[in-house]
Amino acid sequence: MAPRKHTFILCSFMIIAIIAPHFTAEPPTADQSINKDRTNRQAAIKAGKRVPTTPKWGFFGTVFHLILEQINDTKSAYSQISELVNNQFADDNAVNKAANSNSNDTTEAPKISRAEFLKILDRNLKGLARLRNLENRIAKEDSMKNLRRYKDEIFGKKNQNRRK
Repeated sequence: MAPRKHTFILCSFMIIAIIAPHFTAEPPTADQSINKDRTNRQAAIKAGKRVPTTPKWGFFGTVFHLILEQINDTKSAYSQISELVNNQFADDNAVNKAANSNSNDTTEAPKISRAEFLKILDRNLKGLARLRNLENRIAKEDSMKNLRRYKDEIFGKKNQNRRK
């Protein structure tokens, strides 16, 4: 009994001794990281190895690099947004499965097909076009009334002054 107990205690102590530094370790600070990199570079230079330097692009190189980063970010954002949008639609040929009333699982948000979405979008766009046409017609009528009033104010006063 005693050897097993000692073995168990020894094994648990070893496990704690190995795992404890991983939980208590803190990430190095920026100064520590920079100093470590600097010492590694100096040691490599002393050993006669070539040390890669950061590229010095200059003004146009920096602008070109910035443009490339923007292009890559835009591509990434576009692909992520496309994936999100595509995951919101159900297949046109998919059959809707009836939800099991006995299950306690959470249900997925209902998905519509692309055809249904396009019908809804078409109705909304037609409604917006009618609203724009109505607003334009009202604005033209109002502007014509305002123009007549403006002309009456300007030219009406001139005509009254001439008659007197």
